[in-house]
Amino acid sequence: MRRASWSLILACAGTLLAASGCRPLLGRRDAPVVVDTLFYISARAREDGRDVARLAESLEYGMVFTRRPILDDPATDGGRIQVLDTLVLSREAFVDALAGCAANPTEPERFAVMYTHGYGTSLRDLWEHAAMARLRARGTQPWIVFAWPSIGSGVAWPRAGEVLTAAYRRDSASAAESRDAFSAALSTAHAATGGARLMLVAHSLGGQLVGETFRQDSALRRSLSADPLRAMAFVSPDIALERFGDSVAPAARPLAQRLLLYASSDDRVLYFSSVVNDTERAGRIAGGRPSIPVFTGVESVDMTDGQYANSWLVHAFGTRHALRRKSAALFDLVHIVGAQRPPECRLQLGTAERMDGGAWRLTPKPVPALSAAARC
Repeated sequence: MRRASWSLILACAGTLLAASGCRPLLGRRDAPVVVDTLFYISARAREDGRDVARLAESLEYGMVFTRRPILDDPATDGGRIQVLDTLVLSREAFVDALAGCAANPTEPERFAVMYTHGYGTSLRDLWEHAAMARLRARGTQPWIVFAWPSIGSGVAWPRAGEVLTAAYRRDSASAAESRDAFSAALSTAHAATGGARLMLVAHSLGGQLVGETFRQDSALRRSLSADPLRAMAFVSPDIALERFGDSVAPAARPLAQRLLLYASSDDRVLYFSSVVNDTERAGRIAGGRPSIPVFTGVESVDMTDGQYANSWLVHAFGTRHALRRKSAALFDLVHIVGAQRPPECRLQLGTAERMDGGAWRLTPKPVPALSAAARC
């Protein structure tokens, strides 16, 4: 089928999703697949219709439609996400569509998740990774993904003295240059949902982008101070540990009802970052994993032992950095934090144990059924 035909069909699918609370649409019985949707805001420039790793002059708003198989156990099973098509929207149409999804009158506690990515992520990577993370989280919440112009492949032509780090340093600079774009994107999502219905998740190098934006953008700070976010989570943040505690966390704390740090001791990407930057990173528990750092007003969660998706081979030899594979952390984000359940609910469900100093450590126990979480 031609792309134009898909666009028409998927535009209708988007309307149906909004009318039904933006839940996924099931395929035929003889071909069990799910057509799902994400909202996206992209700061990446386009050339000849393709996104490039350069900051655009204006933001692009839209919806992306994906297809995936029905998995027996989304927390552990592998699956392939296929991007079907996209629908570009005006800012006004985007706000209207997102508002309809986030404020379903039949679910007064419904909320949306806004996610921004880390290093080495193309726009298509972001769509596929976020769609898988949403699937593993097993929630019906709409997800908004913010794309800043990262190098999609994670490699770049090396400069003198930077044979191994050229791409990383280029992405770090790109993240810093994207602060105004992120501020505008978050303001748009906030306008659509209101703070109480919006949870912000910043992953990896995206944590630098988010943290520095909150430190420097006084207009955004005033807006969020008046109507704080439902929650804000820094997951595996590629931020210097000292800077996170002394600067980023204090700046972010008044802007959300709940502020969290998710870190692990086996993150190989953040180990590389700590070597390159010669500083410990907030998202990596160093020193033989004595304990996760604890900061005033921040809920710290050690996700090292939490349930992990995909094969043992991926877990043993992969980066152990990708959020889309951290099933236990995604459950915690959506069904404990986003659902506004008390931290002690983790003890009742057996998903985490309390550590000395007040931090939490996820257990290797399989993530519970959603019905169990609902009784907490």
